[in-house]
Amino acid sequence: MDKSSHENVHRPVGDTPSKPRVPRFIFVVIIAGLAALYWYAAYGDTPAPEKTVKTFYQAYFDRDFDTVANNLSVFWSVRLLPDYANMTPEQLLENRTKIEADVSKVIADIEKENSIPKGVSIEVMKEYTKMGKNSAIVVYSFKENGKDTGMETALLIKEKDQLRIFNMSPMDPQTLEQIKEVDMNVLDENFDSLLKTGATK
Repeated sequence: MDKSSHENVHRPVGDTPSKPRVPRFIFVVIIAGLAALYWYAAYGDTPAPEKTVKTFYQAYFDRDFDTVANNLSVFWSVRLLPDYANMTPEQLLENRTKIEADVSKVIADIEKENSIPKGVSIEVMKEYTKMGKNSAIVVYSFKENGKDTGMETALLIKEKDQLRIFNMSPMDPQTLEQIKEVDMNVLDENFDSLLKTGATK
């Protein structure tokens, strides 16, 4: 009797060779890989200032005010927080965590009676995005069910290595092309001066 016949005789009736199992961690790796691909498709080729604006507004539409506050500059936030009005820029930055928490609560309270219409979104006008060393400009349009309803410009400042929204203002389409002429070096200098001033006003 050859070796294979001997093995067949001693194998229990109904016992079949077990199928090789795929280690569970392989599925985890696959899922993580797909998630990474999705993230890259959504954000991987998006410049940092555009990502900040998109994240801010998506959080606002979702009523996630903690994320809204995280993407706002402390210099914007103190407009709603009079207790911080006399702090220096350095003190504001040092108190960023508390300012975020406080302004999140204030915005949530303000927005209690407001509702977001269905089908609202923003679309970044990438051709007008400008980036400096510590600043950026992003132009975007509001859409409701695919139709343009307005346009804004966001001015961003770098705080703790992250670009955050310093100001948002309506954009006149007739002056849109002037955005391309903005000297970002001058904007960087203005922000540097702000950070060196003795106190906010």
